[in-house]
Amino acid sequence: MNTPRRPRLLLAIVLGVALLAGVLALTRPAPATPLRLVVLSDSLSEGMGQVTGLEKTWPHLVGARVRAERGESARDGGTWLPASVNGEMFGFRIGTAGAGAWAATAKVGIPGAIAGASVTWQTDGYDSAVVQVVAERAGQSFSASTGERRIDLTSPDAGPHSFTVDSLDDTLTVQGDGVVVGVLARAGSGSVDVYNLSWSGSSTNDWLGWLDRPALLPLIQAIQPDVIVLSLGGNDFWQSGDPDRFGAHLRRMHDQVAAVAPSASWVLGTQPVPDQTSAQDWTRFQQVTLDYAAELGAPTIDLAQQMPGASAAPQLYSWDRTHLTDAGHAFIAGLAEPAIDKAIR
Repeated sequence: MNTPRRPRLLLAIVLGVALLAGVLALTRPAPATPLRLVVLSDSLSEGMGQVTGLEKTWPHLVGARVRAERGESARDGGTWLPASVNGEMFGFRIGTAGAGAWAATAKVGIPGAIAGASVTWQTDGYDSAVVQVVAERAGQSFSASTGERRIDLTSPDAGPHSFTVDSLDDTLTVQGDGVVVGVLARAGSGSVDVYNLSWSGSSTNDWLGWLDRPALLPLIQAIQPDVIVLSLGGNDFWQSGDPDRFGAHLRRMHDQVAAVAPSASWVLGTQPVPDQTSAQDWTRFQQVTLDYAAELGAPTIDLAQQMPGASAAPQLYSWDRTHLTDAGHAFIAGLAEPAIDKAIR
């Protein structure tokens, strides 16, 4: 007996739709795997010198390049905006603190933290922000204002807390009873978040102290980083010059951070040789970083060997011949991107 034509036609249509859906599923680009990049460093990465904007620092240049490779716009994704930078030798401003502000980095352990006043950021071009604050006790009040809107938070307990502000206007102002740490400003639907937590003048000794404060490790744990770049050593060389002490500090830093971010891959960086320093002494000290990276199986950004000094390449350095220019950060980004790419593959 023959099958009626209508059921045959319906069956053909159903099979055709299923086949088309399967083809589309196979050809549709897979969503990009999120990349959360954390940088723990000093002035080499924070941007002290003659750098014209936060986006010109090498961590954010790398973020922009990775986004471009993924077909995203350079500013899509997340950009960490600290409450302050360390010192006056910066060609750009990030947060503007109100009267009565005082530096709270040593208090909570997060570079750039501010207490005692409001902090305002320019947020034009961003869609939303995750605000990070630290309360000293339960019941402390914080607020975030953008345009005519205000979002409030009352801390449930002591410690770090976050809240999200959507539909940002041109500025975002955060204030409260505790400490204002910074914001992750987001634009579009990009897959790359860059947390440049670097602080000029810092050594491994400073970072170990901050890791013992109440907020840095919880922040890193909340970020769930995919890659952590650790680049220190210049200030350790100036302060102690003891390679064994520096090596022990690097190991302690790694172990404490890795305990809260066990899935993160690591990249270690050396620092370029200053003209006023013995190249032999400097590279011997920086070798500690390379040896530890080899022990970890971690890629390296070896600026001690690969970045020319101020005499050979003055365009990379600011007037003090130590800190960097836009060109200097672009040079580092060119070395850092393949190292970070290697870490995530």
